Amino acid sequence: KQWYQRRVRGVKAQKYWITNGAVHANCMVVFAQLMVDGTNNGIHGVLVPIRDAQGNTMPGVTIHDMGIKMGLNGIDNAKISFDNVRVPRTNLLNRESELHEGGVYETKITGNNRARFLKVADQLLSGRICIASMSQGAAKACMAIALRYSATRLCVDTTA
Repeated sequence: KQWYQRRVRGVKAQKYWITNGAVHANCMVVFAQLMVDGTNNGIHGVLVPIRDAQGNTMPGVTIHDMGIKMGLNGIDNAKISFDNVRVPRTNLLNRESELHEGGVYETKITGNNRARFLKVADQLLSGRICIASMSQGAAKACMAIALRYSATRLCVDTTA
């Protein structure tokens, strides 16, 4: 087997808020279930080309710009979906697992599919926590600025 094929299964299968996906990215890492001969081998990362060298969208890939956001508008975010996109077998991010020619699956990770997912997605999940923490820090800074300003502003005359 030389190809992976990604099929869309409704709105829930679309990927939202893909950083740099609307304009700049030529490829992306997609975490998806790896099915080999009907066996679910868990979530794996696969490098998926979404544009060719000229910037044209690859066959089966649909890209929508997420538009203007409340902040971080310097980053273009996208909603991306796939419809029977073919990806070479060699695009599997295979530090921990391998799909050999002929469809033989092998992994270094012991345990079930959840253990495999947590090992593969560790960096992605910690990045999400950092984004939430950064947002909380920004909200605290805004609150401090607003409170300092409100303490110095007069709403009525000082003699009232």
